Amino acid sequence: MKKNSKYKKILVFTNDAGDCAYICSIILKEYNFFNWSVYAVKDSPASKLLKKNKILHTNFFLQNDIKGIIKKECPDFILYGTGVEQITFSGIIKENASKYNIQSIAVIDHWSNYKERFPKNTFPDAILTFDYIAYQLAKKIFNKSNIFQIKNYYVENLYQEFINQKSFDMKYVTFISEPIKKKSNSSLSYECRLVNNILKKFDEVIIRLHPSEKKDKYDELISNHKGKNIVKIDPYKESLSLTLSKSKLTIGINSYALYISYIFGIQTISCIPNTQDKKAIPIPEKYILNTLDKIDKVNFNNNRNFMLNENSLSFKSFIEQEMKCIH
Repeated sequence: MKKNSKYKKILVFTNDAGDCAYICSIILKEYNFFNWSVYAVKDSPASKLLKKNKILHTNFFLQNDIKGIIKKECPDFILYGTGVEQITFSGIIKENASKYNIQSIAVIDHWSNYKERFPKNTFPDAILTFDYIAYQLAKKIFNKSNIFQIKNYYVENLYQEFINQKSFDMKYVTFISEPIKKKSNSSLSYECRLVNNILKKFDEVIIRLHPSEKKDKYDELISNHKGKNIVKIDPYKESLSLTLSKSKLTIGINSYALYISYIFGIQTISCIPNTQDKKAIPIPEKYILNTLDKIDKVNFNNNRNFMLNENSLSFKSFIEQEMKCIH
């Protein structure tokens, strides 16, 4: 689509899969309302997601490139992801947005590590959340007024895809993998034990990899379970909604996809090791275990107290109604 100079220009920086999924959904839903210039770290999960969604973007290599990109693009707003695993944009964007009098908008895509997303208090002009729980949590942690709840187009689209699947062959137990922080060998061995126990306990298993993981992550474990129907899913080749449409039970640790599984009405277990302080995903405590030994005693039900876009703004309304009041 041809860009129109009369529209506000939004410059996007993204690296992680989580924030990029939300950003992609906003761009696809509201493409015609703004001029978008999208930049992703080269070979990152974000660059692959943008390509999958056929969103025109430019790859960049180093955080230091951001300064030159901002100067060249001269946007009205900067929208950026706040992942904490590898690359943090907050500091350099804060510095340069202030220098050029550009309003900055950060995306929070989860319910954990909020303070780590803004090291040394490098807060943007506005922070976006995408559900009521995340909104309330961010308001409590940061005690700021510039936090907003935006319509969750990402989950809305996933749910529509989920219910539109031609056939629901929900026979699989699905393990949702996620990258584990290498603080110690114990967390890594816990994940391997969990996968191994799932493969021992169930005969029909899907292992859905995280976008940032190597494709051979579990190959050695899988090779030890001959005769089982084990399907390994590349997240770039199959949507989360399609994977979940085949799941009768979803198991993982703290992945956002577990929350999606739960609100879609699928039996869902978050299996968290004792060494972890608390849960990060907002599902009932009875579905949070530290071992699979007691899974047969879990009483699943289909009650879901979930309002997807209650009291939320479209991104366009947010820009028009809220951002003009901040400066």
